[in-house]
Amino acid sequence: MKLTPQDISNQTFASKIKGFDRDEVKNFLIQVVETLENEIKEKEELKKGLEKFMENCAKYERREELLRDTLIAAQKFSSEIKLNAQKEGELIVKEAEMKGEEIVNHAINRQRFLREEIKNLKFKRKEIETDIINMLNSLREMIETYHKEDEDFDKIEFMGQ
Repeated sequence: MKLTPQDISNQTFASKIKGFDRDEVKNFLIQVVETLENEIKEKEELKKGLEKFMENCAKYERREELLRDTLIAAQKFSSEIKLNAQKEGELIVKEAEMKGEEIVNHAINRQRFLREEIKNLKFKRKEIETDIINMLNSLREMIETYHKEDEDFDKIEFMGQ
């Protein structure tokens, strides 16, 4: 049977000859009641404190879980950013390599074109040089012919005098 302070306070005892002093028993019971009431109050306060502590623990556990989830999400996001940056870097390198190849190919084609152009210009210069030499030879022959004609004319004139 569970006793409450009220049960102890209301408890009565039968009288007997040579029994205990009623006032002493009553005072002792009052002390027991007060002690029991204090213990019950302390127990209730401890219970309330424990409940508050448990509530706080639950709050902190929820916060911890939220922080853990946030940390996991941040790590995942960080990994995704790193992966995307790596892919983007690879793409940039590939584009740069393709652009480099394109520039090199363009330079090679331009070099071939310029070599062909130089070859053509050298050929044209040779043709022009040959034409100039031929023209100069023709002019020299013509001048020689004029000189010879002048000599022949001078001979004719000299004979005619």
